Amino acid sequence: MIRISSQQIFSGGISRMQTANSNLQQTQEQISTGKRVNRPSDDPVAAARILKLDQEVARIEQFQRNAGLAENRLNQEEAALASVVDVVQRVRELTVQAGNATLSKNDRISIAAELRQRLDQLATLGNTRDASGEYIFSGFQGEKPAFGQNISGHYVYQGDEGQLQLEIDEGVSVAISDHGKGIFVDIPSAHTTFFAEASPNNLSGAQISTGMVLDQQVYDDFVSSINGDDLIVRFQDDGAGGLNYEVVTKSDPEPKPVIAAGAYTSGGSIVVEGIQFEITGAQLNDEFNIKTTNKQSLFTSVEKLIYGLENQPKTPATATIDGATGFIPNTGDLLYINGIELGPFTAGDTIADLQSAINTNFELEELGITAAIDSGQLTITSIGQDLRVSADDESVDPPVTTWTGDLTVSGAKFQDLSVTGGVGVTTANFGSGQQAFDDLIADSLINLDNAQDSVLLTQTEIGGRLNAVESTTVFLEDSSIYTKDIRSQLQDVDYAEAISTLSFQSFVLEAAQASFAQVSRLSLFDRL
Repeated sequence: MIRISSQQIFSGGISRMQTANSNLQQTQEQISTGKRVNRPSDDPVAAARILKLDQEVARIEQFQRNAGLAENRLNQEEAALASVVDVVQRVRELTVQAGNATLSKNDRISIAAELRQRLDQLATLGNTRDASGEYIFSGFQGEKPAFGQNISGHYVYQGDEGQLQLEIDEGVSVAISDHGKGIFVDIPSAHTTFFAEASPNNLSGAQISTGMVLDQQVYDDFVSSINGDDLIVRFQDDGAGGLNYEVVTKSDPEPKPVIAAGAYTSGGSIVVEGIQFEITGAQLNDEFNIKTTNKQSLFTSVEKLIYGLENQPKTPATATIDGATGFIPNTGDLLYINGIELGPFTAGDTIADLQSAINTNFELEELGITAAIDSGQLTITSIGQDLRVSADDESVDPPVTTWTGDLTVSGAKFQDLSVTGGVGVTTANFGSGQQAFDDLIADSLINLDNAQDSVLLTQTEIGGRLNAVESTTVFLEDSSIYTKDIRSQLQDVDYAEAISTLSFQSFVLEAAQASFAQVSRLSLFDRL
């Protein structure tokens, strides 16, 4: 016989009711939270898997945020570059308009004024900021404007060549920026050109103009002769209260050979080996750098175009021959103008004979080259292009001198033609403002097209990156749905099952409470 004490009966009843109540509360918690596993003890195996899935969901959500940031940043860059293309297209239209031969100087000045506004607009677009206030074209220097003006007022790049990367999936990174140097600065130029800037060591605040190339062939030959070296313009005391300038190569040791020199006039044009620029406000010991380059920024291309429109006169090329001493041919002498042969001349011929030879030549007439005599001097004029007068037959290599008499032609861009007895400087170039202006327009159009190509190439790259971001975003969304579905199967409660269980557990608890109440009233005293 087993003896059960009253204490055991009460303890067992209370324990069963507590267990039933605990099960009921657990089910109620599952229904209220919607989760089957609320703590590791509910299902240790499932809890471990849910923890890993939570980490995976958090990782995917971080990549999704990165992908969204990358998409926003790239869309902003693409929009800025699209605006740049629009501005460049307008600048190109103005350049074509400026090349119209019927425009007056005031018309060209008006075009230059709009070009300045477009230049500032390009700078504003180049300094576009993202939502966090960083400049998107400054590379890693996002806190610094990509483009600013130096002391001479020329736009220069101020950032670095960094490219921001953002990870949008495991092992998948995408570039979310492009530095302005690659897009707007390192652009192939139509021809060898130069960039002028003041030395940072100058204390005077003097400025140098952007300048322009007057004679491309002369400049190209000069650059080749100095192996592409840069130039320095520096100033010395002239001993009379003024300044002299001298142009030297940068790399040569002191004493540097002097390329050109002269008396300095503030704001006056300095012409050196086919290029022209102006320096304003220079003081003793100031230096300015003339950097030779085959690349030119979009900003410099527009600045040089503006410079040419404002400063380059469309004057004809003129060459002058003195009637008394400048034209003394021997019989059989030949002269060449722009490669066209004149002569043979006879001993005793005068400038009147040369005038007749020029004005009756059909080929020269087609080129717009004429001659006129005034006050004993013959002036040869070319309206639309440079003049090249030569005492050599340059159709053969090497050229052969075809003038044995005396010949002096003055007014050349650099060195006058001067031949005595068939010996001397046998060739000279005479500059046409119209030719220089036309070259400026042609080169500007090429430079603008190159700049536009650079921007379009970057837009193409951005489009590829956006496609990569889009496909990755779709993949991340699918991964997120799949991962959350697995987690849901492990973690989420089945409400129908839980409610049914809750009802059953409530019934069990109520039955336990009722039976305990009945049993607890039983006593041996009832049987005595």
